[in-house]
Amino acid sequence: MIGELLAGVLLGPSLLGWLWPQAATVIAPDDRVAAAPLNAIAWLGVALLLVLTGMETDLVAVRRLGRPATFIAVGALGLPFAAGLGLGLLVPVSFHGDTATRVSFALFLAVALSISSLPVIARVLSELGMLRSDAGQLILAVAMANDLVGWVALGLVTAVAQAARPTLADAAILVGGVVLLLILAFTVGQRLVDSALRATAGDDGKGADAGGLVVAVVATGVLAALAHFAGADVVIGAYLAGLLLGRSRRFPPSLRRQLEPLTVTILAPVFFATAGLRLDLTTLASFEALAWAGLVLLVATVSKVAGAMGGAALARLDRRDGLVVAVGLNARGAVEVVIASVGLATGVLSSTAYTAVVLMAVLTTVAAPPLLRALRREPARAVS
Repeated sequence: MIGELLAGVLLGPSLLGWLWPQAATVIAPDDRVAAAPLNAIAWLGVALLLVLTGMETDLVAVRRLGRPATFIAVGALGLPFAAGLGLGLLVPVSFHGDTATRVSFALFLAVALSISSLPVIARVLSELGMLRSDAGQLILAVAMANDLVGWVALGLVTAVAQAARPTLADAAILVGGVVLLLILAFTVGQRLVDSALRATAGDDGKGADAGGLVVAVVATGVLAALAHFAGADVVIGAYLAGLLLGRSRRFPPSLRRQLEPLTVTILAPVFFATAGLRLDLTTLASFEALAWAGLVLLVATVSKVAGAMGGAALARLDRRDGLVVAVGLNARGAVEVVIASVGLATGVLSSTAYTAVVLMAVLTTVAAPPLLRALRREPARAVS
């Protein structure tokens, strides 16, 4: 992900656009029609990436770890949200997008600072051999709960932010639309997905592979459209589609193997490269912008670590284990880039704020593996 972002940075306004503006315009044209093909591939990539993330969200595991996961999830979400809200109300107007109000910007920054990156966390834990340890399982469970609450919150905040001048009644209607979407998805939507997977697989199960792929694509498109109709962002619909597919009793294990290679090797890299194209490091050339970007990174890290450790202390976890969980949850990775892209596309974040949030995602992701390697216990204790 970091390499893909850097490729975009090199070809964007930060370097090529500065050295050879005409060439940068050819790669990333300002005209929306000319840029549409590349953007379409990029957003298809992020949609399928969120489908895969939804498939990995195991709500049973979240319930199984119960008390400690609940305490840590509340701390790891609540404190960063409050800190992001406070910081968002203080940040200069230069960080605001064209359509942002101070409240909508603060709410969006609060969500951005709250969420973790489940795919990145899972990969880091796997590579460090911590996936089956007590701390590893707890990190995954909290990250799943974090993802679920964070994406729902993003949908609600985006719905409110996209209203021109939302009154309390308008906000209630928008929030009601998103809540209704969630209720319909987990009731009627789940039954429809189960029925479609059963029907396409056939009596002998030979159609499960091709049928499952068709159901996944259709479910993603339908739920993305419904999310847009409800006033939320389409990425929420894609995440919901992954949740429903992963929860289905008819879910074919081969479906993830079909989606993952295309998504991870081709489509998602295009998204991260285009995200890098929009990253303009020259916006941080002033001392004020650089200082506020550093403050975003500091507040995001301190609030996430302190919130998670506070929750771990309430759950009576060992302090070292609490720190391991907190460091793991601080990895923002791909999810933060998606959130920043949504903020830029909806006009809530300016180019300066977008750059600050993406840099925070990159730096917290880079920091997580060496810190976890230094903190982990040897040998890792297996989950019984």
